[in-house]
Amino acid sequence: MTADDLWVGRESYTDAAKRWLQATDHYLGKAPPGALYTIVVRPQGLQLLPGVERPDGPRLGMCVIGRPVAPKLPQDGSWGEVIRMWLAPGLPHGTASRVLRVAASYARARDMECLIAYHDRTRHTGCIYKKAGFRKDGTSLYTGQLGWGSREGRQSATNPATPKRRWRLDLQGTA
Repeated sequence: MTADDLWVGRESYTDAAKRWLQATDHYLGKAPPGALYTIVVRPQGLQLLPGVERPDGPRLGMCVIGRPVAPKLPQDGSWGEVIRMWLAPGLPHGTASRVLRVAASYARARDMECLIAYHDRTRHTGCIYKKAGFRKDGTSLYTGQLGWGSREGRQSATNPATPKRRWRLDLQGTA
């Protein structure tokens, strides 16, 4: 499979999409309850017209963009956060950064100001964000005591809180 064999585009975050994401082996487990929008990877279908792509086949990945999890960041939809991303093993090199670039193009179309993402440095390097144009924007000081996860029943017992690297992509004035 090559990158040309993949369709990457926006799809609705339906109950079926949530169930699909829930069934993946993503380390966070539970699918987010809502989203601003989602970007999905599927096999490319037959191209009937030049330049018109058509997906065909099962989901091979999903990127969920939602409002920032940190309650002190803008919650009005002007900022978005990559709250979940999962890609099937074996997809072509560069697929993850391509998904993030497509997510950024939809964010620009929505007149969003910024996209952010966090990565757990014990699980991966974050190079996908750098390749998609994000820049390092500090480290979270999350201790498990503050924020949305501090409310009873919301913190994952299987995934202890660790500091995360934050990545930021400013969208205004960029193409």
